[in-house]
Formats: sequence, C-alpha cells, structure tokens
Amino acid sequence: MAASKTLEVLQYYAQRDSSTKHGNRMCFSSTCAMAVKFLKPDALKGVNADDDYLKAVLKVGDTVDSSAQIKALASYGIRGSFTQTATVEDIKREINEGFPVGVGFNHHGPLNATTGGHWILIIGYNDSHIVCHDPYGELDVVNGGYPNPGIGGKSVKYTWANWLKRWQPEGHGHGWMMTFRSIVKPTSNPPQIRPSTSSTWPGEDASVARLKRIAELQLLIRKHTEELLKLNIPPPNNSMKSDV
Repeated sequence: MAASKTLEVLQYYAQRDSSTKHGNRMCFSSTCAMAVKFLKPDALKGVNADDDYLKAVLKVGDTVDSSAQIKALASYGIRGSFTQTATVEDIKREINEGFPVGVGFNHHGPLNATTGGHWILIIGYNDSHIVCHDPYGELDVVNGGYPNPGIGGKSVKYTWANWLKRWQPEGHGHGWMMTFRSIVKPTSNPPQIRPSTSSTWPGEDASVARLKRIAELQLLIRKHTEELLKLNIPPPNNSMKSDV
C-alpha cells in the first residue's frame, strides 16, 4: 500500500453551527454529509448543508443510528456500508482507492480508559498520522475531549499511535467504519434496512433504546399474564430477564 495519501475533500461541515437542536450530537450526520458532498458535489449546497442532510436522516430514524444513515445516503445516490470489524488496512485501502472513510471512536477519557462515541471523516494518512475532518473541532487525543470546540477540525492530524487506542479499544479488527460509494440513481424511497441492535454508539442513546425494550418486554409479560388468568391458568413462576 502507499505510504501516504490525502484526498481533496474540500468541504468541511462544523456540526456545532447547526440551526437545529442536534448540533452537539450530529457528528455522524455531518461526517456522512461531507462524504456526500465529495462524491456528489451538487447534492448539497451551502456552508450548513449538513443540516439539510440531517433532515433526510431524521425522516427515517435518528442521527446516531447507522441504518438511518444508510437510508439517508441512498436518497442522495450514495451506498453506505457499515461495519464494526474494520482494520487500519481497511482505512488505507479506501483512501488509496479514492474514497474518504467515516469512523466512530471513543472521544472521552484518557487513552487507558476511553469512553464516549464520536464520528469523523478520514481523508488521508501517512506513516504516523491520519488526516481527517473532525466536525466537532480538534480532539485532545491523549486526554480526550475538545479544549476548543468548533476550532481546528478541518484537515486535522491525529497520530496513529494514540488515535488507534480510541478507535480499537478492544484490539485489532474492532473498528467502527462507514464506507461510501456512488450509485447510478438516488433512491427516492430508500430500501428498508433492518436496524442492528448495536448500530447506535454505546452511550445515552443506546441506554434509552434498552429502556424502551425493557418496557416493551414488561408490557408483553403483563398481557401474557392477564390472558393466562382469564383462562384460569396460573402464570409461570419464572420471570423474563433482560440482558441489559
């Protein structure tokens, strides 16, 4: 593989200047919007066009959900592919073939205890660094967090040595990645894609999803119990347990 390459991804979207209430949580959408603009230059217009892309996402789901992103990308004529098992070699191959790469990683906490969840668009690399458009600004890769939110995120460089500890905290082959390819015709009604139970980044949104699932299971148990009582059949002694 090439030792270094950087794509001319000219458009940078800063998520925090959004006119919506999602500015602090739309990193995945801003990342995908930059990929759309690169592959389909006429698809998005204006410096805040990631807000327009976000509207397409919210029509089919939530900004943190990979399946919603894939559907929104399809409406712009882009085929998105999401994986949780990406490697460094996968990133380099995409860049070498001329495609920017969306990656999700832990952006909070020190390197030995990373947490959180954030998306950026990798547009290049060399032997020591990745080059990316970070929609939230420039990350403190060592300590975590953003000392100056909204500043320095365009074509920012993060060292492989430190950033990989945030991208693959579980080890080699466990990276979250979204790839992008142009398709011949935009999908006006994107295909229904079965959401993955792990397609949202672990954190507040995933916790909410678990709580909703627990509530649904409890409701099913109550309904089942009521039906058994109507038939004078005692309900079972054991209760359903969630794996939260």
